[in-house]
Amino acid sequence: MKYYYITDLKLRNVMLLANKKRKFSGNSIKISKSKNKIKKIPQISPEKRKKYQSKVYALQTYMEESKQRSKIRAEGKMGALRGDGQKIKKPKKMNSKKLKSPPTKDLAVTTKQLSSMIKTGLPLLDSLNIISETSENVTIKYVFKETSLGISKGLSMSENLEKYPEVFNEMYLALVSAGETAGLLPDTLDREAKLLESLAKIKGQIKSAMAYPIAIFTLTIVVVIAMLIFVIPIFVDIYEQSNAKLPTITQLLVDASNQLISLDFYIKAIPTVFILFQAYKYISRRPSVLWWFDRSMLYLPVVKDLVTKSCLANFSRTLSALNSAGVPILEALSISRKTISNRIFKKIIDNMYKDIQSGNPIYKVLEKEMVIPVMFTSMFRIGEETGELSQMINKLADFYEEEVTASVKTLTSIMEPLLIVFVAVIVAVILIAMYLPMFSMMDTVG
Repeated sequence: MKYYYITDLKLRNVMLLANKKRKFSGNSIKISKSKNKIKKIPQISPEKRKKYQSKVYALQTYMEESKQRSKIRAEGKMGALRGDGQKIKKPKKMNSKKLKSPPTKDLAVTTKQLSSMIKTGLPLLDSLNIISETSENVTIKYVFKETSLGISKGLSMSENLEKYPEVFNEMYLALVSAGETAGLLPDTLDREAKLLESLAKIKGQIKSAMAYPIAIFTLTIVVVIAMLIFVIPIFVDIYEQSNAKLPTITQLLVDASNQLISLDFYIKAIPTVFILFQAYKYISRRPSVLWWFDRSMLYLPVVKDLVTKSCLANFSRTLSALNSAGVPILEALSISRKTISNRIFKKIIDNMYKDIQSGNPIYKVLEKEMVIPVMFTSMFRIGEETGELSQMINKLADFYEEEVTASVKTLTSIMEPLLIVFVAVIVAVILIAMYLPMFSMMDTVG
């Protein structure tokens, strides 16, 4: 029989069991693990209480008043404490290879909490332990717990976080490393939290702008398919009985309806869709296609503003945070480049990198690029000439974040009526096409 050593079980709980006529044996409480029953022994007397103050052995105990289970340590492993019909097991250890990147918002909140705790005077190790215990995100719980263990062994925070590149990107690691080097980790973490919040905000705004048209297009496709499968066959039966001659547009819809309700259509369509999907995956990965797509985004009237402003906002906010933390400008440019998705802007940053290596100022590169607004170039020039580049870039980030919000609202306000008209036209065309033969039949009868 196996017994477990409980260090924090109070004597009053032991006596509580005795008063409830539980049964005990010898100088310890023994509970059967397999049968889940307590052995029959004499009740504990008040004179023998001192004998049980040092060690208490138990596998199962009921605390009927508080109904809280005690923490147990079972020979280095978590024992199973069965109480109230429930089983408490040791949580499974997460495999570091299966870690998933947490949402940017969650990471921003966690970073902000860590900064606040350190600023209040709480040691870094204790702060990490608190976050690992209170965070609801599984990845954050695991990573910060492992980080606290690594710090207790003498490693720095940045050295521990570098083990998880799938969780922390280069920007995050560079800021933490710079903060540790300068001895300003709380301020750096606070700056990093604001940066993550800004990036998440811009990303969320772009997603919200795209969600509405995608939902409308999906709804349109569903409505059209439903009409082809359920509505049009009703009209087809009527026209076949009257031998009415169908107009071209009506005949096309009838043929499409017949195809959709035919099994042969799906036999041919499934492999065709699969081939087209594979072709799309192959073509979409080609650099020339990706370059053409990103460039075309900069020529669409409303989309151009949204893409340009979001790229400049991400770039400015990241570069400002890294530069303020003391990260070298070349390294800051290299990291900031990765926060931008458009390849045209990536190429511009590559040119900036090369010019700085050659000793040229940044604004010289920006002046050559047509897609860069004049105000952006002017602010960079002022920042470089006055030695206040970080402050100027930060102001640019604030400005373009507000511009992204305005562009999203503009895009949404333009697309909403256009999409409604689009859906109305599609449905109207289908209905008119199906009623045209009926009008012809009425003219013939008349």
